[in-house]
Amino acid sequence: MVCVIASAVAIVALYAGLATSEALAQPGSSATGTPALACAALSGVSLPGLPAGDSATVAATEVAGSGCQVAIEITDRSDPRGGQPGMIGIDLTLPDSWNGNYMAEGGGVYCGPASFVTLAGDQWLASGYAISQTDCGHTGYPNALVSPWVINQDPTQHPPLGLNWNRIDDFGYLSFHLEAVESKFIINRYYASRAQYSFWNGCSTGGRQGLSEAEKYPTDFNGVLAGAPALNWDQFMVAQMWPQLVMEWSGDELSSCKEKLVNTTLQAQCRDQDGQVDGVFDPRTCDVIRVLRSLIGTNTPCGVFTATDARVVQEIWQGPRLSGSQSNLQTGLPVWFGLEPGADMAGVYVPPPILGPGGGLGLATTYNNPPPNGPLAGAPFIPSDDWFQNWIKQDQSWVYTDETYWQYWQDFLTSGQRFDYAMAADNPDLSAFRRAGGKLIMWQGLADQLIFTGDSINFYNRAIFANGGLSSTQQFWRYFLAPGVAHCGTPGPGSVAPTNPMQQVIDWVEHGQAPAALNASGTINGQAVTRPLCPYPEPDAVYTGGDPNQASSYTCQDTIRLDNPFQPGPAGNIRGFGYNFGRGDSTPAFNLRRRTD
Repeated sequence: MVCVIASAVAIVALYAGLATSEALAQPGSSATGTPALACAALSGVSLPGLPAGDSATVAATEVAGSGCQVAIEITDRSDPRGGQPGMIGIDLTLPDSWNGNYMAEGGGVYCGPASFVTLAGDQWLASGYAISQTDCGHTGYPNALVSPWVINQDPTQHPPLGLNWNRIDDFGYLSFHLEAVESKFIINRYYASRAQYSFWNGCSTGGRQGLSEAEKYPTDFNGVLAGAPALNWDQFMVAQMWPQLVMEWSGDELSSCKEKLVNTTLQAQCRDQDGQVDGVFDPRTCDVIRVLRSLIGTNTPCGVFTATDARVVQEIWQGPRLSGSQSNLQTGLPVWFGLEPGADMAGVYVPPPILGPGGGLGLATTYNNPPPNGPLAGAPFIPSDDWFQNWIKQDQSWVYTDETYWQYWQDFLTSGQRFDYAMAADNPDLSAFRRAGGKLIMWQGLADQLIFTGDSINFYNRAIFANGGLSSTQQFWRYFLAPGVAHCGTPGPGSVAPTNPMQQVIDWVEHGQAPAALNASGTINGQAVTRPLCPYPEPDAVYTGGDPNQASSYTCQDTIRLDNPFQPGPAGNIRGFGYNFGRGDSTPAFNLRRRTD
């Protein structure tokens, strides 16, 4: 049980981010300093800019090793559709020695409780930033993998229960906007000086939150780091059920050892940037379909890898396709994206209801039912299963095996039409953010096992068009892909991940240093390595000679290659376009111009 809980905690950590009444402060004289009043004097202050009908409380306490800890609680009743009010918790930590800047740290999955940070545990607080976090509008719910708070549990209501629209707004966009507004107000009050620069630091849900801020409230933050962004939440949560439905409809639940066979073979046959086979590879430059089909007939401890197994894996890689027939899941209209080849499909199984419905911590998790040697059964990813039960169906007795082919497409439509207004952060036109002087770095791993990397590729393809071409877009917004890196991955064994991308955002905002590459590091076969991650749509950096473990031995190419995110393996130039099912949103042809630094 300890191992199970540890795995669950790891998934939440992976899914987490690092967790407009006030215009952005402009650079000027130094705003650094010490508090202008006692911490306790912040308690009870009235907050500006609250939505109509909302109320708030503020309590402040000085804590050694942290600073002034300010707890803000906002009761949100602003949505006329009603339901139970949102309870937005914001924890703001104000250091005794302030560097003049503010940073908000994003959440993960459905957002767990906000927390205060310490000098020992948060590098940005230790560097002098005022730091805030929010619970996204549902104070008191500790499990970030599930969302029981969205259902109106008012006992006076009769089934079917309604939805808490205030809490949907808060989770979708409002809580972190109010976090920015009220945190900057308190900072100004405490230090008698406005924050000189404001930064957003997030990954996964935190990445979506950062994009939402840049789109909806472009003056809230000067700089945004959006890692592995869950940008089309209301649609990818439905698409996350696709691997389980593919296995169910095909009558072929993949065992973990067959899934492992696929990935270990890819690692053994696909080459790294330096031409070596070392387990780190870019699936866009490897013939992954050939490798997959070569496995047919291979013996494993779980049985022979069959042609059906290969077809199921390919259908998981390709993502949802609308063919008109449940017997044909491989061809048809590409509706959404699939897992990148090489991303972990299996995950861990945690029997419900320990952490939530479904029990899977991966998108294609299976388990023996009954254990230990019963037939394989699917275990849907817990947050996705929760999304179907609570948000789409409002029926906690629903199980994925009830889902028919055509019902799945109807649910895809319903999810987008009902929740897109709050949950999607997919408007590629960030011209207002650019005019405000904002800078944005977006990045994602090419072995992301939870959020489809194709979504962010497609989004940036659209952004190039929407913002006047590549050169114009890269003046304020750059996007990077990290081969072999899992969801919100950090530098480590087999993970050559961004080393400190937040610092590169800061350097761009404060010093005008646009990142020609994102600095990455990790270990390969026990050897420390550094690499440059080139800005998309440039291909991976090319090895030009010297020590292959040093970033200086690689050079970014001055070439453009737009990827087709619906096509596993080598994609070449883009063909086709992104289609957001239920919204008819497509990408027209666009003009590309090279970046000029």
